[in-house]
Amino acid sequence: MRTYMLGGDRQLFWILAVLSAIVLLAPIRSGDLAGYDDARYALVAKHVVQSGHWLDIESNGGPAIEHPPLFSWMQAALFVPFGLSDPLAKLPSALCGLGVILLVAWLGRRMTGHPFTGVLAMFVMATSIYFIKYAARAMTDVPFTFFFLAAVCSWLLSDDDPLWLLAAGAFAALAQLTRAMMGLSIPILFAIDMIASRRRPPVRYLIAGLLMAFVPPIAWYAQWIYRYGEVFFVRSSIYMNQEVYGSLSPPWRRYTGAVEYIWMLAKSYWPWLPAMVAGMVLVIRRRDRKTRILILWIAVVYALCAITKSRVLRYMLPAYPAFAILSAIGLLWWLPERYLRNGLRVLTPLLAAGVLAIAIWPPVNMHAAETRPIALASTRATAPNEMITFYDDGAPRFDELNQFLWYGDRYFVAILEPGKLLEALKNPQTRVFIVDANAFHADVEGRVPNEIVARAGHLVCFRLLKPQESAQAASR
Repeated sequence: MRTYMLGGDRQLFWILAVLSAIVLLAPIRSGDLAGYDDARYALVAKHVVQSGHWLDIESNGGPAIEHPPLFSWMQAALFVPFGLSDPLAKLPSALCGLGVILLVAWLGRRMTGHPFTGVLAMFVMATSIYFIKYAARAMTDVPFTFFFLAAVCSWLLSDDDPLWLLAAGAFAALAQLTRAMMGLSIPILFAIDMIASRRRPPVRYLIAGLLMAFVPPIAWYAQWIYRYGEVFFVRSSIYMNQEVYGSLSPPWRRYTGAVEYIWMLAKSYWPWLPAMVAGMVLVIRRRDRKTRILILWIAVVYALCAITKSRVLRYMLPAYPAFAILSAIGLLWWLPERYLRNGLRVLTPLLAAGVLAIAIWPPVNMHAAETRPIALASTRATAPNEMITFYDDGAPRFDELNQFLWYGDRYFVAILEPGKLLEALKNPQTRVFIVDANAFHADVEGRVPNEIVARAGHLVCFRLLKPQESAQAASR
């Protein structure tokens, strides 16, 4: 095979692998954790480390049974030897992102029998900005994508050796222990592919793979049900209603999920969208079993995303490896291979320069600029077993609450309904409060004896004063 300045496919693979590692790992040292997802998983891992009980998945002193535990366990495994930190909370996602890029290269080559297709798919994956963005977040989306992709790779390898069915089942179990119901998309995909291709794997290996896929998550949920009983079902029902099958406003949006996801992809998956569509057309026309699973893969993920209540593009990330391989197939259909190789010869040094710039000057996203100093100050102002009351305009600000729990070291009494602050001040359960500035000026300042502990942005932390403390403060 003719080689170019960057070397052959093997050399190009390793160059892209090194650049991918840098672009994924270098930025996680900067910034902090957002509240709704990042801080939530990190605080659960924090509790695991501090308590030493790996089965006690807790948040704010109560069971955190809305999400399975695997991602928090991955974080806790790093926290135990190295301590609590924002970069370590993000590291499992970044490492899984690197794993996705490497596996895409292998899978593209396996499916097409063409090494350059794998390298080209790897390049597409490594330059998919939306994927790179979430690989730098302490969230489950990219780890789930890695387990999904690893399961598909194992499924295809089982054509040659049915023992790989056990690995496919194991990765499906890991996916379910990461993203719960979404993990069921993997066995659904395999069942559809088996029917479509009339494949008949050995029964004993198929049963063993199914056991590997379902016994671990069933065992986990069974112990949750045993420990929490009705609380588990109530909390799960509330969560499912909020995220999966609850009503939407306006009601007709229940039927627009398919269109919304197409629109989101049409806006975001550039510059690779045209090539990906071309690859889909070519694969459908060829009716090749090895590449047909790419279409089934996208269809299963897309269908499950479209029927749920939450409409967020990152839920489609498990299909991005299939997008990348289809994009490579589409590019090779449109353009001669020599043009694409010459293009990579030019683009890879430019990519290297961009990657090094990101490594030296990583983007800094500060999500906890207000909550972090308040969390630290409120921890210093309270005893170890003392709780803190939190109120922010009566809104369910779980994002701020999660950040307080991650950056601080106290549990909270959260007031999540408007107008309840006055009642809490009349019959306080805690001495230290964190409230929004408007509520402080309207309901606290000049009405309730207090001492301000800290201010940051729109938040105020204060301590209620006893009568003698108020008199002493007045005399000063």
